[in-house]
Amino acid sequence: MFKSFCIMKHLYANDLSDHSFIIHREIEEHYLPEIIHSVTGQETVPFGDAVLATKDTCLGSEICEELWTGNSPHIAMSIDGVEIFTNSSASHHVLRKSYLRADLIKTATSKNGGIYLFANQKGCDGDRLYYDGCAMIAVNGHIVAQGSQFSLDDVEVLITTQDLEDVRAYRSDKTSGKLTANEVYPRVHANFTLSLADDVYVPSFQPIQIRFHTPEEEISLGPACWLWDYLRRSSQVRQREIPTAA
Repeated sequence: MFKSFCIMKHLYANDLSDHSFIIHREIEEHYLPEIIHSVTGQETVPFGDAVLATKDTCLGSEICEELWTGNSPHIAMSIDGVEIFTNSSASHHVLRKSYLRADLIKTATSKNGGIYLFANQKGCDGDRLYYDGCAMIAVNGHIVAQGSQFSLDDVEVLITTQDLEDVRAYRSDKTSGKLTANEVYPRVHANFTLSLADDVYVPSFQPIQIRFHTPEEEISLGPACWLWDYLRRSSQVRQREIPTAA
């Protein structure tokens, strides 16, 4: 049976200058529409700024540009005990932006440890922007998995096996138990585990060498992938009619 655990609030919009409307670390009950209620059987679901607590770990979520802000949510979440962070992003391609993106993802777990799962949109959305994918997984400041930056595939999945004890040992060594959360995130409890009892001998935490395209490769691959996706989505591949702007 399907179940919705929580709806996370987008804390930082494109205009990062006004945060007066943001209410941190609070949740309220949100009534679900009938189309979801008919599947899950739930009337309401927690909505707001919270984290998901399973039997063996705790997960937090960032959305898109929250990774890029000076006070990213993962900072306070890691101090409050969150070990796994997810980010569903729509980060468009800019020349050489991949370097900064990779540094931010590594930095997110280098100070306080953790596992960071970064997923990025791929393709053209009908405008002039192209989203270049390049999903990544970072553990304790190291990239352990990286997706392709320019690809014609609709979906790409990264899979790694990680040991939560690596995160806990890293934090114990870094902080020596001196960090204490000033404000605690509301926990939405999930009655399941993410780890298995028989995987203790599976090797984990294998850092990889990050692959970066040269500027010339980015200039050739970016527009080509954008054009292909634009034509495919507008069903104009056969006619080869390309709308242009002055």
